Amino acid sequence: MKKGLSIILILFAFWACNSKSDPNNKINEGIITYSVSYFSTEKENPIIALLPNKVELLFKDDNICLISEGYLGFFSTKFISKYENEKSNILLKVLSNKLSYEFPKDEIAFVYNQKTPHKIEYIDSTKQIAGYKCKQAKVYFNDANKTQINVFYTLEIGLKSPNRNTPLYQIPGVLMEFETSMNKVRTKFTAQSVNLNAVKEEEFDIPEEYKFSDLKTLKKYIVDFN
Repeated sequence: MKKGLSIILILFAFWACNSKSDPNNKINEGIITYSVSYFSTEKENPIIALLPNKVELLFKDDNICLISEGYLGFFSTKFISKYENEKSNILLKVLSNKLSYEFPKDEIAFVYNQKTPHKIEYIDSTKQIAGYKCKQAKVYFNDANKTQINVFYTLEIGLKSPNRNTPLYQIPGVLMEFETSMNKVRTKFTAQSVNLNAVKEEEFDIPEEYKFSDLKTLKKYIVDFN
């Protein structure tokens, strides 16, 4: 009896360790918390002091909500994309001003300085990030600096088009470690944790107090605040 129980416990432990890798058992709801670091110092670029040091990615049923907050909560941004919708939204709150900008789901968001890469090389190399097996890709940009970055992504999280509206939309999995340039600031994101708690449906709705804005107005707020 004891031997039979031991075998059951071993099999259960084996299943638990491998359940994330089972393609039929991918998680489709939760929160990924990323640490954010910058390649410039506050002395070199004073705007760094105002920028967030972490962001959260909420996901549920292929819907995405990316939240960041900076400068003691005086401003925050939210990227919302429902998979079934043709449009995505960027929400900006600066003090009492709350704006929402809508744009096509296949368009790269204006905050990114990088264009789409001209080459992506998928590498036969993996590492664990936040408890998830991640694959590596080398991404090459045909810009003035001939930029090359390393990207790590996981296929263990079940999100369709997880990198929509970003220059890395071609990467097939959820990004767990990557670099980008946003508002002319080179930035690195690294996943620190994945919380599998339930995410409320309303996280992917546009709050009524946010007023629809055009791109010119949204950019004006961002430039003025910077």
